[in-house]
Amino acid sequence: MSTSSIGKFALRTGQSLAAALTLALFAGNAAAVRLDPDGHGQVLIYPYYTTRAGNQTVISVTNHSDRHKALFVAFREARNGRQTLTFNVYLAPYDTWSTTAFALDENGESANLISGDKSCTYPAFDERILPNGRRYVPFRTVGYIAPLDDAGPNTMDRAREGYVEIFETGTLVPGSPPADAISPNGLGAPVDCEELYTGFSSYWRTAPATYLTNPTGGLSGEAMVLNVGDGTVMAYSATALADFRTDPSDIPAGSRSSVVSHRAPAENTLGLDDALNDPLERFATAAVDLPSRRLELKYPAERGVDAVSAVLAADAADVNYVNDASLGATTDWVINFPTKPYYTDQAIVGATAIKPFTAVYPTTGSEASAAMYLPYALRDPSGRSVGVSAGSSANLEMRYATQVIALAPSSGTVNATGRPLGSTLVSRLAPVAASAVKETGWMSLDLLRYSENGGQASRSLRVAEDGTAMLGLPMIGFTAINYINSNAAPGVLANYSLSKQQRRTQDCRRNTISCK
Repeated sequence: MSTSSIGKFALRTGQSLAAALTLALFAGNAAAVRLDPDGHGQVLIYPYYTTRAGNQTVISVTNHSDRHKALFVAFREARNGRQTLTFNVYLAPYDTWSTTAFALDENGESANLISGDKSCTYPAFDERILPNGRRYVPFRTVGYIAPLDDAGPNTMDRAREGYVEIFETGTLVPGSPPADAISPNGLGAPVDCEELYTGFSSYWRTAPATYLTNPTGGLSGEAMVLNVGDGTVMAYSATALADFRTDPSDIPAGSRSSVVSHRAPAENTLGLDDALNDPLERFATAAVDLPSRRLELKYPAERGVDAVSAVLAADAADVNYVNDASLGATTDWVINFPTKPYYTDQAIVGATAIKPFTAVYPTTGSEASAAMYLPYALRDPSGRSVGVSAGSSANLEMRYATQVIALAPSSGTVNATGRPLGSTLVSRLAPVAASAVKETGWMSLDLLRYSENGGQASRSLRVAEDGTAMLGLPMIGFTAINYINSNAAPGVLANYSLSKQQRRTQDCRRNTISCK
């Protein structure tokens, strides 16, 4: 072999080795759906919005990347997670967009949305006009009236509280017509939002992925439940899912268009069941960080919702509360099961719920049949158990995708009025002994155990490819706390409000052995 041949052989061998090492490196770090601790991701879940009791809800999303983003936004009502409004938002690099859900008449049924800035939306928020000239769009009932009706009410009032999902559907190619159109001009406004209408009537009409590449993440979200009359603001951060849709061959990320999910809003069925981490092999993977190790759980693509549920799963959750009349203090605990409709909506699953849930939300009849019962425990500040009164049971009835617990231990019936959030979907605690310390403490919710056929069973998700099953229920939430100071100054009443994220524990089981 000549010297030149040896050199070529060495070069090719080195290139092959480098390529193999590169492939091995990426194979060992394959993307998986995961809960991002810093709040950045491709998908944002906001567990609660409300327009009740004088409240408005401000929703915001920020693009922290240097890429132009296409987003799909879905507002869902609280009962069965049916969509009440969907639209697209297009963000320039480092752009923030905000919107406010509000009611025009507290005694009516209205629920509406108004944009908070000039970022491009499709369609535009221009259906109706306020007296001040600002344009807005009303929520829809079409998701839960005939022919899509279910056991819940079919009025607009149903849309007044719920939850929100924001999905990154793709990144816009730099220099393309839509990317240039949504970029800010010298005044900070997009150059031409009308280009989106041009796109959906021409190049996006038959090929909605035109000028888009795969999502790359970098979104964060915040929400504020705001009551102007009461002077209260309860803010929380959205739950962020990173690597919701990825392709292992998309290197660097955002260079291919294999998992783009951009569509016109009326045609987009994108949901939390569309997680995908390999479009060729058709599977979704969940990365779950337990205290001692990380699990990577693989599910077939048609069960992509299980990957999302796995990262959100909890076998228990707990919060602190204040319920002190002398301080005017009240606490509400917002609980959201974001993936619940994919396991319980009879229109999706049929007559039988899919575990870990145990009851369907019916298409006809009474929604009471959708109830599941979760055991709970209360403890006072010294750690003593606060037991329920004789003849009562420490179980909460939970029917809905989003529900509020009135965290008010009492020896009598808890009044749902005057609560921080004004929700009509309130679960009440069982009465406690009159002598119990009720003013402050903490509450834990058991998401694992339930009664079945006269015995006790454990909730678990469907097993992953390796036989691992996450335990409990997929749940997120926060507490809303309000203090009323009736003596802030002579003749002056003051409100002080805050919110706190709930805490959780996670566990799984493989071949009857706990992952802990």
